[in-house]
Amino acid sequence: MKTSNQHTAAVLFSTALVAMMMLSLIGGCAPQEPEGKQTSLQPVAAEKTDEPCVPEGAPQPKLVPGKSASSTPKQPRRMWATSYRWAKAPEMVVEKWLTDKPDTKGKYVLIEFWATWCPPCRKSISLLNTFHKKYADELVVIGLSEESEADVLKLKTPKVEYFSAIDTQMRMKKEMGVFGIPHVIILEPGGVVIWEGFPLLKDYELTEEIIEKILAVGRKIKAAEAKEAAKTADAAK
Repeated sequence: MKTSNQHTAAVLFSTALVAMMMLSLIGGCAPQEPEGKQTSLQPVAAEKTDEPCVPEGAPQPKLVPGKSASSTPKQPRRMWATSYRWAKAPEMVVEKWLTDKPDTKGKYVLIEFWATWCPPCRKSISLLNTFHKKYADELVVIGLSEESEADVLKLKTPKVEYFSAIDTQMRMKKEMGVFGIPHVIILEPGGVVIWEGFPLLKDYELTEEIIEKILAVGRKIKAAEAKEAAKTADAAK
């Protein structure tokens, strides 16, 4: 077994490796301090699906550094939330699970803030269904809605096949300053945000290729940890 110091060193090594690999693979920026909580405003459904749904009187989207997924010259990426990239995410507070509660231990976690009345939220359901089916062993996909249980369950098409929960108090959403939905965050197993944003944003879409790159980092870390554990075990003989 590892000693306490060895365990601490392994954790620090894994965290540093995550940051370095993700920066090189999918671009990134330094952590930003969370801003003040957002107040709740009456939502207004968007008619198009290439822009998020935002409430009346919401601020302009924030511009954050980002790496474009296309050949288009790099431009600041628009963000309808406070950036938490490379920072620890706030605790996810759930009022009620509408599915079984997922086991997230040792897995990456994708959380989408959404609502059934929002057209781009409905459009992204098929994408999240794909992630849930294809990467279930490594990635937990969760839809977190601010609506009532009854309103969420009214939506029959498209069918949500991943984990679903509600929080009508919008506690995590407010803590993260989210004012445009859908908004996705992806957490590495330690709870640090490694991807965030509007998943349908042109040139910055959340794709299977990005998910593959993220999970590849996790596989390399697990392989490195297993190799280190084997060395420790051999040394102890």
